[in-house]
Amino acid sequence: MNKKKPLLIAFDMDGTLLNNKKKISLKTLFLLRKLTRQGHKIVLASGRPSRALRTYYKQLHLNTPMICYNGTYTFSPSDKSFKEKALVFPKETILEITNKIGKYILNLMCEDDTNIWCDKKDDYLNRFFWFNNMNVQYGDLNKILDRGVMTCIMHLPNDLTEKQKDEIKKVVSKYKGLCCRFWIGSPYFELGFEEASKGSALCYIADYYKIPRERVIAFGDAPNDLEMFDFAGTSVAMKNAKCEMKNATMVSVKDNNHDGIYYTLKKILNA
Repeated sequence: MNKKKPLLIAFDMDGTLLNNKKKISLKTLFLLRKLTRQGHKIVLASGRPSRALRTYYKQLHLNTPMICYNGTYTFSPSDKSFKEKALVFPKETILEITNKIGKYILNLMCEDDTNIWCDKKDDYLNRFFWFNNMNVQYGDLNKILDRGVMTCIMHLPNDLTEKQKDEIKKVVSKYKGLCCRFWIGSPYFELGFEEASKGSALCYIADYYKIPRERVIAFGDAPNDLEMFDFAGTSVAMKNAKCEMKNATMVSVKDNNHDGIYYTLKKILNA
């Protein structure tokens, strides 16, 4: 691959760029810093909010946009000329959907990157979304939710059947432009916008930098990375992927705990 022209390289976080200790390996860290100095564009793409990415963004010395909430919010912490894109679920829509499927909901969390509204405390979501230093309100959303939100995640029973999942999908599908994503191996699901994905956000960033898709590389390990793979010229499914990533160009040389990003990028760049 011609390394003289800029590449746009996007990384999912958990299970991809991060090892199981939620760290970026030193080999990978130094390689990505070097690529940034050479003029390549490194992008973090996650289902998480921006506050959960900023530490890694600083570690990598990035100046690029970041993709948050699976493409619902795309912005740059350092480039003021980059126009942010943000989609918001209207408060009324959130309340209507959650009331219609309320019999299945064990817990519910919404946020707008500044505020968090949660039915009750949830240690798993707290660790994943970093509730620290946020304005967190607990209680009935019908009473406390006072604005639109960027994400809505629901905790469902472990024994939810496919028929019951289809019932939830049917309710959500009645709202134009909305969809739902069930997390693999987890009793959680989230609302999403049909037009928003990591792939559409990555396309938006590529247009900004005028980088053609054949010079876009994407790494991921889960279903919410598939749209990114559809757009990227080179797509890499991690060896530890949670499902079959049929549209991937290749599989990583090693998994996320053994410098999979480092060795695979070296292989691609030296090809």
